[in-house]
Amino acid sequence: MVDEHTLIREALQTLTGVKIDPDKIYLIETRLKDILSEYSLSSFDQMAQKIKEGTDQNFLNRVTEKITTHETRFFRDESIFDALVVQIIPEWLEKRGISRMNLEGERLDIWSAACSTGQEPYSIMMMLHEKMPDIAAITRILGTDISQETLDKAKKGVFTKFEVDRGLPEPILNKYFTNEGTGFKCSDKISSHIQFQKHNLVSDPFPGPFDIVFLRNVAIYFDDNVKKEIYSKIKKITKPDGILVLGSSENLSGYMTDFILREFGLARYYEINSSQVTIFKQ
Repeated sequence: MVDEHTLIREALQTLTGVKIDPDKIYLIETRLKDILSEYSLSSFDQMAQKIKEGTDQNFLNRVTEKITTHETRFFRDESIFDALVVQIIPEWLEKRGISRMNLEGERLDIWSAACSTGQEPYSIMMMLHEKMPDIAAITRILGTDISQETLDKAKKGVFTKFEVDRGLPEPILNKYFTNEGTGFKCSDKISSHIQFQKHNLVSDPFPGPFDIVFLRNVAIYFDDNVKKEIYSKIKKITKPDGILVLGSSENLSGYMTDFILREFGLARYYEINSSQVTIFKQ
């Protein structure tokens, strides 16, 4: 049984980047057990082999969907959204010499990586429409996730009452959503600025370039080597003086020396260090 779990853990890490420690074996047992019978597999050894073969995309999608975490809500860690409109974007305008009186030809590119069912990119756009409608008009957001199932839901922009009750203020709900009986659909005013596509942070080429990258609460599931590789790739596809937003419990210390820690109230984020002065020790 130990060897069986070792093989499946290795296969899952190669497929998704998610590191499952021995004390989290129960995640494999509880989340993947149904797939064993669904695909007539007799053991996790066989499942590991099927993952390594990589010939059945539907199977790989099912495994990925089951093993990855999709916890999210609207305006999660809300202080970063205040930082976005009060400090991050105003500084972006200033550094690039952009006047809000003349935004013709300008564009703000944001990547919401590992966005799950889309609450993060939708929250970003709603915040911009509320506080900086002129900037909202020139903003494009790419939302990506490893799970096709969650992306399909994100693209529809329809959320249950339980989902909208998690972090979405009632005035915002009434302004940007319509009740369609089976759920609440986000308006085209918001969704037209967002594109969704499947992306594996471990194995796929990174899109870009971007002015701001949100990579919140996902790298915590990767080992140190994978984290370093991902942060290095983000640095390469982020524009000069660009911004990286991590989860509230995450930091770059020990991984990167190319970013400066910035703060706004309770919010913490990272700015590319154009001076090349070492800020963090690796």
